[in-house]
Amino acid sequence: MKQCQANPWDEFFATHNKGDKVSGVIKSITDFGVFVGLNGEIDGLIHMSDISWDDNGEEAVRDYKKGDSIEAVVLSIDAERERISLGIKQMEQDPVSTYIAEHKKGSIVNGTVLSVDAKAAVIDLGDGVEGTLRASELSRDRVEDASTVLKVGDEVEAKLMGVDRKNRGIALSIKAKDHDDESEALKDFSDNQEASVGAAPTLGDLMKEQMKARD
Repeated sequence: MKQCQANPWDEFFATHNKGDKVSGVIKSITDFGVFVGLNGEIDGLIHMSDISWDDNGEEAVRDYKKGDSIEAVVLSIDAERERISLGIKQMEQDPVSTYIAEHKKGSIVNGTVLSVDAKAAVIDLGDGVEGTLRASELSRDRVEDASTVLKVGDEVEAKLMGVDRKNRGIALSIKAKDHDDESEALKDFSDNQEASVGAAPTLGDLMKEQMKARD
Protein backbone atom coordinates (compact mmCIF):
# COMPACT_ATOMS: atom_id res chain seq x y z
CA MET A 1 0.00 0.00 0.00
CA LYS A 2 2.84 2.33 0.88
CA GLN A 3 4.42 1.76 -2.52
CA CYS A 4 1.28 3.09 -4.21
CA GLN A 5 1.58 6.42 -2.45
CA ALA A 6 3.37 9.27 -4.20
CA ASN A 7 6.90 9.89 -3.04
CA PRO A 8 6.77 13.27 -1.25
CA TRP A 9 10.35 14.01 -2.34
CA ASP A 10 9.46 13.49 -6.00
CA GLU A 11 6.36 15.63 -5.52
CA PHE A 12 8.38 18.43 -3.93
CA PHE A 13 10.94 18.21 -6.74
CA ALA A 14 8.15 18.43 -9.33
CA THR A 15 6.44 21.43 -7.75
CA HIS A 16 9.40 23.50 -6.51
CA ASN A 17 12.39 25.13 -8.14
CA LYS A 18 15.57 26.74 -6.93
CA GLY A 19 14.73 30.21 -5.63
CA ASP A 20 11.19 29.35 -4.53
CA LYS A 21 10.10 30.48 -1.07
CA VAL A 22 8.79 27.84 1.33
CA SER A 23 7.42 27.86 4.86
CA GLY A 24 7.99 25.32 7.59
CA VAL A 25 8.54 24.65 11.27
CA ILE A 26 11.92 24.18 12.92
CA LYS A 27 12.23 20.54 14.02
CA SER A 28 15.75 20.67 15.43
CA ILE A 29 18.88 22.80 15.62
CA THR A 30 22.26 21.08 15.34
CA ASP A 31 25.89 22.15 15.22
CA PHE A 32 25.80 22.32 11.43
CA GLY A 33 22.36 23.69 10.72
CA VAL A 34 18.61 23.90 11.22
CA PHE A 35 16.20 21.16 10.13
CA VAL A 36 12.86 22.46 8.91
CA GLY A 37 9.72 20.36 8.55
CA LEU A 38 7.99 21.00 5.21
CA ASN A 39 4.71 19.87 3.66
CA GLY A 40 4.61 16.15 2.93
CA GLU A 41 6.47 15.28 6.13
CA ILE A 42 9.85 15.93 4.59
CA ASP A 43 12.71 17.95 6.00
CA GLY A 44 14.89 20.67 4.58
CA LEU A 45 18.25 21.72 5.97
CA ILE A 46 19.42 25.28 6.46
CA HIS A 47 23.19 25.15 6.81
CA MET A 48 24.72 27.47 9.41
CA SER A 49 26.39 29.48 6.65
CA ASP A 50 23.01 30.14 5.01
CA ILE A 51 21.25 31.61 8.05
CA SER A 52 22.76 35.09 8.21
CA TRP A 53 24.98 37.32 6.08
CA ASP A 54 26.59 38.78 9.19
CA ASP A 55 26.63 36.13 11.94
CA ASN A 56 28.04 32.62 12.13
CA GLY A 57 27.59 29.59 14.35
CA GLU A 58 25.72 30.12 17.60
CA GLU A 59 25.23 33.81 16.87
CA ALA A 60 23.40 32.93 13.66
CA VAL A 61 20.82 30.70 15.42
CA ARG A 62 20.40 32.63 18.67
CA ASP A 63 17.06 34.07 17.51
CA TYR A 64 15.63 30.69 16.48
CA LYS A 65 14.24 27.79 18.50
CA LYS A 66 12.49 24.47 17.93
CA GLY A 67 8.86 24.98 16.95
CA ASP A 68 9.37 28.38 15.30
CA SER A 69 7.64 28.92 11.97
CA ILE A 70 10.07 30.28 9.40
CA GLU A 71 10.28 31.15 5.73
CA ALA A 72 13.25 30.23 3.57
CA VAL A 73 14.45 30.02 -0.03
CA VAL A 74 15.09 26.74 -1.83
CA LEU A 75 18.78 26.54 -2.72
CA SER A 76 18.89 23.03 -4.16
CA ILE A 77 16.80 19.84 -4.40
CA ASP A 78 18.21 16.32 -4.66
CA ALA A 79 15.20 13.99 -4.95
CA GLU A 80 17.36 10.89 -5.42
CA ARG A 81 19.29 11.49 -2.20
CA GLU A 82 16.22 13.04 -0.55
CA ARG A 83 17.94 16.29 0.36
CA ILE A 84 16.62 19.83 0.25
CA SER A 85 18.92 22.75 0.97
CA LEU A 86 17.32 25.95 2.19
CA GLY A 87 18.56 29.43 3.00
CA ILE A 88 17.30 32.25 5.17
CA LYS A 89 19.89 34.90 4.37
CA GLN A 90 19.08 34.59 0.66
CA MET A 91 15.69 36.12 1.44
CA GLU A 92 17.52 39.45 1.52
CA GLN A 93 20.13 41.10 -0.67
CA ASP A 94 23.71 40.60 0.49
CA PRO A 95 24.69 44.00 1.99
CA VAL A 96 28.32 43.52 0.96
CA SER A 97 27.36 42.88 -2.68
CA THR A 98 25.15 45.96 -2.62
CA TYR A 99 27.96 48.07 -1.15
CA ILE A 100 30.48 46.84 -3.72
CA ALA A 101 28.07 47.64 -6.54
CA GLU A 102 27.79 51.21 -5.28
CA HIS A 103 31.46 51.70 -4.35
CA LYS A 104 33.91 50.57 -7.00
CA LYS A 105 37.56 49.73 -6.43
CA GLY A 106 39.54 52.95 -6.07
CA SER A 107 36.66 55.00 -4.70
CA ILE A 108 36.95 57.01 -1.48
CA VAL A 109 34.73 55.76 1.35
CA ASN A 110 33.93 56.91 4.87
CA GLY A 111 33.46 54.87 8.01
CA THR A 112 33.85 54.59 11.77
CA VAL A 113 36.39 52.53 13.67
CA LEU A 114 34.51 49.57 15.13
CA SER A 115 37.49 47.83 16.73
CA VAL A 116 41.25 48.11 16.58
CA ASP A 117 44.30 46.12 17.65
CA ALA A 118 47.99 46.24 16.80
CA LYS A 119 47.60 44.70 13.35
CA ALA A 120 44.50 46.40 11.97
CA ALA A 121 41.30 48.32 12.50
CA VAL A 122 37.83 47.12 11.55
CA ILE A 123 35.85 49.93 9.93
CA ASP A 124 32.07 50.14 10.02
CA LEU A 125 31.03 51.23 6.53
CA GLY A 126 27.30 51.20 7.31
CA ASP A 127 24.42 48.76 6.76
CA GLY A 128 26.33 45.93 8.41
CA VAL A 129 29.28 46.21 6.02
CA GLU A 130 32.81 46.22 7.43
CA GLY A 131 36.20 46.97 5.95
CA THR A 132 39.73 46.22 7.16
CA LEU A 133 42.39 48.89 7.54
CA ARG A 134 45.75 47.27 8.21
CA ALA A 135 48.45 49.06 10.19
CA SER A 136 50.66 49.15 7.09
CA GLU A 137 47.94 51.10 5.24
CA LEU A 138 47.52 53.86 7.82
CA SER A 139 50.43 56.06 6.78
CA ARG A 140 53.54 56.24 4.62
CA ASP A 141 55.39 56.33 7.91
CA ARG A 142 55.85 52.92 9.49
CA VAL A 143 53.10 52.11 11.99
CA GLU A 144 53.88 49.27 14.38
CA ASP A 145 50.60 49.38 16.28
CA ALA A 146 47.36 50.57 14.67
CA SER A 147 45.83 51.25 18.09
CA THR A 148 48.36 54.05 18.65
CA VAL A 149 46.92 55.88 15.64
CA LEU A 150 43.22 55.04 15.78
CA LYS A 151 40.67 54.44 18.51
CA VAL A 152 37.13 53.10 18.53
CA GLY A 153 34.69 55.72 17.29
CA ASP A 154 37.17 57.61 15.10
CA GLU A 155 35.84 58.73 11.72
CA VAL A 156 38.07 57.72 8.81
CA GLU A 157 38.23 58.38 5.09
CA ALA A 158 40.05 55.79 3.02
CA LYS A 159 40.49 54.37 -0.45
CA LEU A 160 38.80 51.08 -1.32
CA MET A 161 41.69 48.91 -2.47
CA GLY A 162 40.06 45.57 -3.18
CA VAL A 163 37.38 43.03 -2.37
CA ASP A 164 37.62 39.39 -1.32
CA ARG A 165 34.24 38.17 -2.56
CA LYS A 166 34.65 34.67 -1.13
CA ASN A 167 35.28 35.92 2.40
CA ARG A 168 33.27 39.12 1.87
CA GLY A 169 36.23 41.25 2.92
CA ILE A 170 36.90 44.85 1.91
CA ALA A 171 40.47 46.20 2.07
CA LEU A 172 40.96 49.90 2.80
CA SER A 173 43.93 52.26 2.78
CA ILE A 174 44.46 55.75 4.18
CA LYS A 175 48.03 55.71 2.87
CA ALA A 176 46.85 55.26 -0.72
CA LYS A 177 44.22 57.98 -0.33
CA ASP A 178 46.81 60.45 1.02
CA HIS A 179 49.15 59.59 -1.87
CA ASP A 180 46.37 60.26 -4.38
CA ASP A 181 45.51 63.55 -2.66
CA GLU A 182 49.13 64.70 -2.83
CA SER A 183 49.44 63.68 -6.48
CA GLU A 184 46.27 65.58 -7.33
CA ALA A 185 47.47 68.64 -5.40
CA LEU A 186 50.80 68.62 -7.26
CA LYS A 187 49.00 68.30 -10.59
CA ASP A 188 46.71 71.22 -9.76
CA PHE A 189 49.72 73.31 -8.70
CA SER A 190 51.54 72.45 -11.93
CA ASP A 191 48.48 73.29 -14.04
CA ASN A 192 48.06 76.62 -12.25
CA GLN A 193 51.71 77.46 -12.81
CA GLU A 194 51.41 76.72 -16.52
CA ALA A 195 48.22 78.78 -16.73
CA SER A 196 49.94 81.69 -15.01
CA VAL A 197 52.89 81.57 -17.39
CA GLY A 198 50.56 81.37 -20.36
CA ALA A 199 48.63 84.44 -19.18
CA ALA A 200 51.75 86.59 -18.77
CA PRO A 201 52.15 89.30 -21.52
CA THR A 202 54.78 88.65 -24.17
CA LEU A 203 57.22 91.27 -25.55
CA GLY A 204 55.10 91.51 -28.69
CA ASP A 205 51.98 92.20 -26.62
CA LEU A 206 53.76 94.99 -24.75
CA MET A 207 54.97 96.61 -28.01
CA LYS A 208 51.43 96.50 -29.43
CA GLU A 209 50.06 98.18 -26.33
CA GLN A 210 52.73 100.91 -26.57
CA MET A 211 51.89 101.57 -30.24
CA LYS A 212 48.19 101.88 -29.40
CA ALA A 213 49.01 104.34 -26.65
CA ARG A 214 51.00 106.54 -29.11
CA ASP A 215 48.10 106.60 -31.57
